[in-house]
Amino acid sequence: MEEWVKTTLIYLIKIGISVLIIVLAKYLAKLIYKIILSTAEKRGKVAITYKRSLMTMINIAMYTLAAFIIISVIFTNLSAFLAGLGIGGVIIAFAVQEPLGNLICGFLIMLNHLVVDGEAVEIDGIGGTVQEIDVNHVILKTFDGKLIHFPSKEVWTNKIIHYWPEDIRRNEIKVRVSYLHDINLIAKVLNEAVNSSELVYIDDSHKPAVVFDSYGDSSMNFVVRFWVKRENFINSSLNVAEKIKQKFLEYNLEIPYNQIDLHVKDVNPKLLQHKERD
Repeated sequence: MEEWVKTTLIYLIKIGISVLIIVLAKYLAKLIYKIILSTAEKRGKVAITYKRSLMTMINIAMYTLAAFIIISVIFTNLSAFLAGLGIGGVIIAFAVQEPLGNLICGFLIMLNHLVVDGEAVEIDGIGGTVQEIDVNHVILKTFDGKLIHFPSKEVWTNKIIHYWPEDIRRNEIKVRVSYLHDINLIAKVLNEAVNSSELVYIDDSHKPAVVFDSYGDSSMNFVVRFWVKRENFINSSLNVAEKIKQKFLEYNLEIPYNQIDLHVKDVNPKLLQHKERD
């Protein structure tokens, strides 16, 4: 048999083995993913927050392992391959510097639980819900429905605000009241209103507060602060506002319109005479 035929057959066999290794790596990645999830559920732990990200990490690990095995299968003499890799290493390093930085930061984000899937956060001044975390990008869905892909390096280095670090969060309403009323009565009425709301969460560590804010141009300004659970956050503002309005009607407290006092200076009599002639 001719030499080229033997060489062709050998490489076809190696290619077939390589394809088999890739298929096996894909199957093992799914199997490992299912085992991790089922183990977590059996132990009664909270659902894994990085489900999509975990699958990405397992895929990378298995395909990287498969790549090394394929290289060892195809290149029986690795010295020439490694020599070529060393020559091109510098060029490759410059080419993948940014993606490699994102890759490392992606793993750091996952390991440190910096953000998690489904969490409401603000990254670099943009608020939304984390849709997916992979090793190169964090995908954020804004509150108005846009999808933003943040490079992992940018997420790792930027300031992040977690909107819901706990299941309870403080909300507030600003209230303006006329100067005609007693300030202590106002505080009492606001306290009654906020404490009567069924959506406000109250315990020993989380109690409503009525804070005097400032003397405004037309009103005394107060801030009503209260704690609510996550599911009641949106509706709580309207509910507390309704309670305040009802209490103000009950006690005849007035929410004033903006008022302006005009002070008229002396007018030149000649101008008045001219105006009367017209």
